[in-house]
Amino acid sequence: MNPGNGLTVALGGGTARAMAHVGVLLALEEAGIRPAAVAGTSFGAIIAALYALGLSAAELQRLLTAPRSRHIWAQALDPAPGAFSLVRGRKLERWLDATLFSAAGFGDATMPLSIATTSLGTGELAALTSGPLARAVVASCSLPLLFAPVNIDGDWLVDGGFVEAVPFRAGTLLGAGPVLGISAGIDSERAGMVRLLRSLRQRDWARRLSDWSVARSIASSPGRALRGLGWAARSYARAQLLPERSELLRVDPQIAWWDFHRLELAVEAGLAAGRQALEGGLAERLLWQPAAVEVDRERTGMLAADQPE
Repeated sequence: MNPGNGLTVALGGGTARAMAHVGVLLALEEAGIRPAAVAGTSFGAIIAALYALGLSAAELQRLLTAPRSRHIWAQALDPAPGAFSLVRGRKLERWLDATLFSAAGFGDATMPLSIATTSLGTGELAALTSGPLARAVVASCSLPLLFAPVNIDGDWLVDGGFVEAVPFRAGTLLGAGPVLGISAGIDSERAGMVRLLRSLRQRDWARRLSDWSVARSIASSPGRALRGLGWAARSYARAQLLPERSELLRVDPQIAWWDFHRLELAVEAGLAAGRQALEGGLAERLLWQPAAVEVDRERTGMLAADQPE
């Protein structure tokens, strides 16, 4: 199989919708293209980590559609009131290790892998490339007040989508080859809550509140929660940058983020979108795309918090 001319795939979040990534990977493999590196954020980090461990797209499909919906939701029964979060995340980490990763770390990967997270201290990208995979994935899925932030090497980390909805930057750190970003997040043009948050962000009082939140100390759980909310609010105003020799493929799986019982539909949508993109010359364009462009998030519908994770 062709190693994809050094192609890196960057997988965004979307929870159940992110299973569309598996469908796109199936399409690439059908075309004889096996990516050489992979980056992921949020639910896309789970898929990226498993792919980097050497699983084929077909194996990913079988593995990730096997758990029943109730087994997935059961991992949320891990309250963390002291951390000002609904879910502690430790139960999810143990489940990921036992069910998917078998205690694997980055050193077990068969290709370069980067898991995108956001540093609560700086609000900037913290791209993880070492340590246990399950812990890195849980950090990349952490949303303020929902999943508790994760401390890795002294840095408190949350969802990488607060920096980029699709982790292009984490992908470019893995090499100089072309990057294919895949977005399966909820379309912001049809999401009333997102439009409301954007509108509020334009108000002076909302910006002042955001500035106050990101200035809170991360030495305490309340401070970490407030800091996370502040970075989340700012993320809606960020533009998504496409690096040189990169392309974004957006897939609408036609399911909600919580539809874990409909994962096969997301896979099918990703497969169809991937095939269509390849027939339209996707692979050829990635080999010569000449310049970086800035994409307006409102136009593309990509948001750092397209969905709760």
